[in-house]
Amino acid sequence: MKIRDIGGEFGLIDRIKNKIKLFSKGIVAGIGDDTAVLKYDKNNYLLFTTDMLVENDHFSLKYSNPQQIGMKAIEQNASDIASMGGIPKFALVSLALPNEIDVDFVDKLYSGVNQKSKKYRISIVGGNIMHSKDIVVSVALIGFVEKKYLALRSGAKIGDVIFCSGNFGSSSIGLELLRCNLKGKSIKKHLEPEARLSLARKLVKVGINSMIDISDGVASEVRHICNESNVGAIIYADKIPISKEMINDAKKINKNPLDFALYGGEDFELIFTANKNKIKQLKKFDVKVIGQIVAKKHGIKLIKNNKKENIKSGFDHFKRLRV
Repeated sequence: MKIRDIGGEFGLIDRIKNKIKLFSKGIVAGIGDDTAVLKYDKNNYLLFTTDMLVENDHFSLKYSNPQQIGMKAIEQNASDIASMGGIPKFALVSLALPNEIDVDFVDKLYSGVNQKSKKYRISIVGGNIMHSKDIVVSVALIGFVEKKYLALRSGAKIGDVIFCSGNFGSSSIGLELLRCNLKGKSIKKHLEPEARLSLARKLVKVGINSMIDISDGVASEVRHICNESNVGAIIYADKIPISKEMINDAKKINKNPLDFALYGGEDFELIFTANKNKIKQLKKFDVKVIGQIVAKKHGIKLIKNNKKENIKSGFDHFKRLRV
């Protein structure tokens, strides 16, 4: 039996989750959210996450320079902390490198790591280095969040409004432009994405019920919230924010920009839910309403051209590759 036969990446995660045994009572949230949430002190939780960049999957040296790779490694982990409403603090950076790699490459990669670590006040406190055929950059990041501000995927409630920050699909369109050897403004969104840490902190202080970052497309992330919260959702296609630049770039490759917004990834924007009485407060942060949370029996639907359709899955590592 292959991984694809059990539902791909997320089926494998569920399988692992069912086999894991926990030996501590201090676990608030484990497998199933953007970060692990652990008891720390009277007022705060500890957040613990990890993510990696693998050559020829998450990046290609044909497109990305080493500094951009280092920057992205920190940003994608900071985005996980942001989605929990937290603040990143300490990181381990581990590298797997081919024998023939030049030291200058590592120097420039760490220039990117240091640039983003300075931005978020993250201290790099260690890591590991080993040999491999392809380049792998793995980051483990610890952060903290006040108990009253913790945001989980599992907090969405029936009647909640679904909000989002920024625009969607630019990163995946940027990748397609690179593959086609074309130019466009979306390329920078793919090579140099940015986490929404500052915004996330503002949102949790207003009061939200659930939150997730956009790693694998709107469809996938809404599905995660629904699965963890045991609810359904309705998303309005005409309300999904897509930039004019992204629309223009999509025309260059004759693609539908909505597909990239729904099923692309690595935008590192935020999707969150909140009670409708928070709409006025939240909209001052330039966020958009894209749908609503409904009972689980209604499923997860997309309203497009006044027709209701099922939302497909988003990015899955065991179904297709990014680069």
